[in-house]
Formats: sequence, C-alpha cells, structure tokens
Amino acid sequence: MKLLVLAQTPPPLHGQSLMVQTLVEGLPALGIAVCHVPLQLSRDPADIGRWRPGKVATAVHAGLRARRLARRGHCDALYYVPAPGKRGALWRDLLVLALARPACPRLILHWHAVGLGEWLHTRATNAERTLARRFLGRADLAIVLDDALRADADLLAPRRVVVVPNGIADPCPDFRPRPRAGRPGEVLFLGLGSRTKGLADTVEAIGQLQARSPGTFRLTFSGEFATPKDREHFQEQTRTIGDALRHVGFADADRKRALFAAADVFCFPTVYPHEGQPLVLLEALAHDLPIITTRWRAIPSMLPPMHVWYVTAGRIDELAAALVGACEAPRPDGALRCHFLARFTREHHLAALHSALRSLAG
Repeated sequence: MKLLVLAQTPPPLHGQSLMVQTLVEGLPALGIAVCHVPLQLSRDPADIGRWRPGKVATAVHAGLRARRLARRGHCDALYYVPAPGKRGALWRDLLVLALARPACPRLILHWHAVGLGEWLHTRATNAERTLARRFLGRADLAIVLDDALRADADLLAPRRVVVVPNGIADPCPDFRPRPRAGRPGEVLFLGLGSRTKGLADTVEAIGQLQARSPGTFRLTFSGEFATPKDREHFQEQTRTIGDALRHVGFADADRKRALFAAADVFCFPTVYPHEGQPLVLLEALAHDLPIITTRWRAIPSMLPPMHVWYVTAGRIDELAAALVGACEAPRPDGALRCHFLARFTREHHLAALHSALRSLAG
C-alpha cells in the first residue's frame, strides 16, 4: 500500500500536526509506503483554523502537487485531516480535495478536530453542505479518535469507520515517582492559553485560593496565548495575584519534562469547541500526575476513574475545591502512568493505525 499524506506537520507544534508527523515517520517501518505533501497553512498555534488570504495560495499549491505525485507515484489512497466547524477551513478543504481527490482511488479521512458535522447541520449554506458531501463524503475509510467522536464522520457517510486513539512517545521513559512538593501546591497548565481551553478559569481559581490563604498554590502556564486579550488578562491577574502566577512560554521536551516533574496537579478545564483527545492529558498520564479537567468530548472515556477530578467550566469555586482536593489526595503511585502505557503509547497508536489501513488495502 502506498499512502499519499496531504497534511501539516510541525511547525507549529500542536496535537494534530504531531500525530501526522507520527504517522509519516512511523508507518514506513510497518510496511506502508508514505508520500508526504506538507500542507503548511498555520504559522503558529493561534493561526490554526483562521482565515488568512495567503492560505489560499498555499492550499492550491499543495493540492496541485499532491495530484501530480499521486499520478506519478501510483498512490493507493489519499490521507487527509478534515477541518473543524469553521467556514474558511471548510472552503480550504473543498479546494484542496477538489484538486487532489480525483487523482487517488481511495480517500481516508482522519478526524482529529471536532465540530464540522454540527456546523454543517446548523450554520452551513445549502451549497456548502452539497460541496462537503461531494468532496468529503463517502470516504473509503474514516478514522476517529473515540466512539464519542463519530458524529462528524457519520454525517458524511463513509464506507467504514474505525476508532484509533491518539498515542505519543513516552515523554519520561526514566520516570521515578516523587513525593508531593508541599506548599505551595504546584499547578501546571500546558497548551494554548485561551478562555475556552480553561486558562482564565484556572487563573481565577488560583486567585480565589490566594485570597483565602496566601501562599497555598502556584500556577505555571507553559504555552502561547491564543489572542492578545488572553495575554492581557493573564498579565492583569499576575499584577493582582503576584508570584502565584508565572508564564514560562513554549517548553521543549526537556523543559516540559521538568515542569511535569515539579507539578502536583495538571489542570486543563477545557471546553474548546474543536477538542478531540488532548495530547496534554496523555502527557499528564505518562507523568503520573493527578488531573483536573472537564467531561468534554472524548475526555471522560480516555481517563481512568481514579485520580481525576471533573469540574464544570466557569464554576471557579468548584475548580478551586478540586485543586485543594487533588493536592491533598494520596498520590497515584504509578496508576495513571500504567493507564497511559497500556493504551496511549506511540506503539499502540501506530499498530492500530496500521491495522486500519491494512484492512482497507485488503
């Protein structure tokens, strides 16, 4: 089998681009040839899914290149990652697939982002729904991250749907359990700094705890801000709360490992509209770190029942109580890491992906 992959790899580094990179690098060793056409549309995490005129030329160039390579290389299938529910991103998909899909016998859609199905049903024009069915519909194979995330794929009537959870390389192969840090309780938020990802709620909960009992908690945020408004809000809260908040920016693998090792709890109360199966939660599991998050999308089904606290977005008092509870509870003692190793490693992911693709070839 020869797979034409038309998708973005890092940079920027985010869940979807990292999983595409894993596929491109990992499948050849399992006997599936890969021809990769980078669809480098986003310049940074805040640019993902946003409309920008320059993306049109990039999309056309990538679509034409993919069509040429598919015909010359006799590729068996086109692999593509569809857009979430955003008009500009949908039209990009329609443009790219109109150019590239006819050159490949089969189409594989890997649904990483969430929300296109609902958007097509509630906000799209009749023309957009028709074109989506034409160029995204009747895929030979639809890959979803979890059964809870099938709705987008099902709406476009693929011939087959398979579940392939995300998986990452073990970020801490030399992991050693460590005792709780004590006071202050160290809280880590990692990812895109936006209100929908839960950064603002986390900051406000820390502020509430500081007002009640100064010096009990400290929040470290590692990542980039989604908008200038998110940055301004964080900076304003920093002036109010002081040393209990710090922003360390982007962290490479070594720095990230140190941040996880120093933390007592990982906080990620997301309600991001396009959230699927966040890789940051897999990293927290690998580091055996108690988790505070939301019952959003596929999150509950990816986490174990113990050492996880679920909160309601916007309920700052509930989040503050969860932070106290998570830091005072007994440590996982390897339970979360075992959950990661049994389900979400890079090897598990590639094996499941290989099996899904081979079944299509057969």
